[in-house]
Amino acid sequence: MKKIILTLLLTIAVISFKPSFAQISGNWHGSLIINENTSLTIAVEIKQITENCYKAVLHSVDQKAFNIDVDSVHFSDSRLFMSIKSLRSEYMGKLTGGQSLEGDMQFEDGTKLKLDMKQTDEFPFSIARRPQEPSLPYPYISDNAQFTNPTDDIILRGTITTPSTTGKHPAIVLISGSGPSDRNQTIFGHKTFLVISDFLTKAGYVVLRYDDRGAGESEGDFITATIIDHARDASYAINYLKSLDYVDTNSIGVLGHSLGADIAPVVASINNTLSFAILMGGAAKPLSDVILEQCRAIYHDKGIKEEAIALNEKILEKMFSIIKEENNIKKAKEKASAALEIYEEEALAIDQKEMESLGLSTPLNIKAWASLFLPYMQYDLFHDNSFYLTSVDCPVLVIGGEKDLQILPHHVSLIEQILTESGNNQVTAKLYKGKNHLMQDAVTGAPSEYGDIENTIAPDVIEDIIAWLNSL
Repeated sequence: MKKIILTLLLTIAVISFKPSFAQISGNWHGSLIINENTSLTIAVEIKQITENCYKAVLHSVDQKAFNIDVDSVHFSDSRLFMSIKSLRSEYMGKLTGGQSLEGDMQFEDGTKLKLDMKQTDEFPFSIARRPQEPSLPYPYISDNAQFTNPTDDIILRGTITTPSTTGKHPAIVLISGSGPSDRNQTIFGHKTFLVISDFLTKAGYVVLRYDDRGAGESEGDFITATIIDHARDASYAINYLKSLDYVDTNSIGVLGHSLGADIAPVVASINNTLSFAILMGGAAKPLSDVILEQCRAIYHDKGIKEEAIALNEKILEKMFSIIKEENNIKKAKEKASAALEIYEEEALAIDQKEMESLGLSTPLNIKAWASLFLPYMQYDLFHDNSFYLTSVDCPVLVIGGEKDLQILPHHVSLIEQILTESGNNQVTAKLYKGKNHLMQDAVTGAPSEYGDIENTIAPDVIEDIIAWLNSL
């Protein structure tokens, strides 16, 4: 699941102030002190745009989260202030000795972490660039957008991009994957939906991408929102597009990635006006099954021994059964914590390094599985996507990566089979050789590789998506 320090940003917004010293411009780096044993390498690039205007980007180097937009920069009287909305944080530092900053990162929850930085001509580490990310000015119209989910009485906010040509255009709603995602579906420094929307809008499509409920600028509570709730949000996004006079109301579809590809079939069951659906890296099985498949694939790729992988599977299966049987989350967590005692002896027999590779330690602690006990997981873990796929009768493009370790490659053929056996004769499915879960050209397919790859999405994948859309 995404942690707040990994959740990335929206768009660069530069705020002007009267500068005091030009030497704040440049490259800065230092260590964000998490605790006495843990720190993260942070780098900041500050540029002076005009006499009284700065912009900056931040990099969390160890996490391979690059080009995090800094929303505002203020430098006055030797003091630097930066606001980073995606991290829900602010940095306040004092310039000392000309090339040193002493300061702190203050987070929304009240946490304050020390971050001193030094200026350098070149960073002593590499910063991954994102060549596919568009830069201003765009060759199309980009506006803020908001729409309402009246069922849950929340407002969702995002960005709508529109071709600069006149007339009515086909439109697409982008549906993000698991975790509270911003409108760009930022992950490992890649703004996946920003890049996809750029390609699609240049190809003549109106594209709406929005912050998940409870994330970014959208209202609502993410922790309690299930797949069904997110599908309802996407359905209201479609209705919003219908209200726009430059949208072809007979050609509005969705593109869902990862869990978003599981949400898309539910959208089709709610909103029968859906014209097409693109399922990218989606699953045909419940999330509980997918997690087991994913763990085995990723841990095997890491070289973890079979006995350690098997122990992890047994524990996960026990967690799932308790969550499924116990409606009260607090009680489920208590039962699961007690159940861990069953596996303690077996865990002690596993090599310590193997346990660390699994993210576990002994004695076993329920905190390692805390994300499974979030309220929405009571439904999402057991959501049967195959049931909703059977009712999708619009044209569907199913794509996946042959090196995907998060949603294994066989799900492409499984989804295709479910759709076609249910009578949908408008299905196109393709498994891409050498592609990972983000549909990048990959070496191993491991999630740890995502941030190292410069391209956000492989060019041939986006070309095929556009070609399929144009064929409808």
